[in-house]
Amino acid sequence: MKEHKRIGTFLGGFVTALALAACLTTALAASGTVSYNFANVALDGQQKITAGQDITAANGQKVPGSILYTDAAGGKTNYLPIRTISELLGTEIGYDSATKTVLLGKQPTKPAAQPAAGSENIIDLRTPSTVPENPRRGDAALIKSRGGTILPDDDPSSYRGSEKMFKDKDGELRFEYLVGNQGALDDLDKKVAERHLVNGDFPKNSKGESYGPKQLVNYVGYTPDLLYVAEEGDHPAGYYRQTERTAAAAKMDGLSKEECPHTVGIPLYDSEGKVIGSYNIGCAGHFYTPGMTLEEVLESVEGAVERGEW
Repeated sequence: MKEHKRIGTFLGGFVTALALAACLTTALAASGTVSYNFANVALDGQQKITAGQDITAANGQKVPGSILYTDAAGGKTNYLPIRTISELLGTEIGYDSATKTVLLGKQPTKPAAQPAAGSENIIDLRTPSTVPENPRRGDAALIKSRGGTILPDDDPSSYRGSEKMFKDKDGELRFEYLVGNQGALDDLDKKVAERHLVNGDFPKNSKGESYGPKQLVNYVGYTPDLLYVAEEGDHPAGYYRQTERTAAAAKMDGLSKEECPHTVGIPLYDSEGKVIGSYNIGCAGHFYTPGMTLEEVLESVEGAVERGEW
């Protein structure tokens, strides 16, 4: 998968939260525990983040609204997704994958030889203060046919950078231009689409449930009822339900490494929704061990994201 697609997932999740702390390398080198969605966050007396609830990143992924790190001495440090902080405080944010730099605030004008915003290297995650000129939109008719809601063109919050957003049938925020756009797929995703989709959409079983791989949700425009998982280890290829996976992960959320079972089994289904086995969900709280550097932690998290474990 292309680097800029992997980085897009990171910015919506764990890595952007980690980037907030300059002293994080030292913190993670010590033994400690991590808890998710521990804190409420209020701005000027108005609650913006609710404890116990995930938030939705710009790429549509559900990510923790806050992370609480408790070090070996009992000291507590809260981390928030950097994009959420930028929006709460009205600070512009972007990411330059060429230099691996989070861009906060107004940036100096780049020389003409440098990549411009909107290029393959620059991912603009900012909510503009005004409606952008010539925004990139998508196929509104196709989006609506798949249960999506088109957001108002005259509302700046309907955009991320110069990209028009929409809400899918589950209320998740997604990029319009990705829906049905084969040109936005890399070669691997094109092969996956050829194998799993029917006329560019997730197929449905006799119960009317859709099924297919999670990596194509932005292309199709919604998350299927049954999510595909390839054959691996002791389980065959099959499907799982996101609600059951979320519930399994919640059982391990916030537990110490010693308390955590590390895996919880959930039902594995065939495309008709019949149970054919069990699928083990790994915990999401132990990406580090004492002595790991920040780079090693980031590599560990990235591997988990790409495997669909977090």
